[in-house]
Amino acid sequence: MSELTRTFIAVDFDNPQIVSRAQEVQRKLMESGVVMKPVEPKNLHVTLWFFGELDPSRLRLVLENAKQVKFKPFKVEVKGVGYFPGGSRVNVIWLGIDDPSNGLKNILDQLLEKLTRLGFRYDDRGFTPHLTIGRVKYVKNKQAVLRTLSELKEMYFGEQRVDRFEVKKSVLTQRGPIYSDLLVVNAEEADAP
Repeated sequence: MSELTRTFIAVDFDNPQIVSRAQEVQRKLMESGVVMKPVEPKNLHVTLWFFGELDPSRLRLVLENAKQVKFKPFKVEVKGVGYFPGGSRVNVIWLGIDDPSNGLKNILDQLLEKLTRLGFRYDDRGFTPHLTIGRVKYVKNKQAVLRTLSELKEMYFGEQRVDRFEVKKSVLTQRGPIYSDLLVVNAEEADAP
């Protein structure tokens, strides 16, 4: 029996301003009554495609095809706080991503074109770029939490330059997931004049 690797493709977010403001929001929400597992600063990322468990041959296909994706560096803005699934149910808390150049979608579209032909399936819900900052266990004071979320929904976090994406391995542990890069794909830098 070959070993399976829990695999996803993501863009890491490491701008210190975004990271510190995300931590500030996590604190505010926990103070308002959210009992959650906050995403650690080093794990902040936008998931482009989650594959789940892949056997070695399928993983090799993902790695080979990811290497072929071509893109130039671009910038996205992180703004707004929201939650899934919505209404009065708060299961996941996220930060919004504004991607005016469609850079994230461009990377994903290239991956979709290459990998769906090889039998990989993409989540039917489509792609909405976001940074998950907390997985909610339960909410102590729903009204206070919903009020805090409403107050934060327009908050600005900063700008992130995207010049690479990663194929990542995820190992689930008691203390949360441990991510490691299986492959880093760098952007093509613009030709210098």
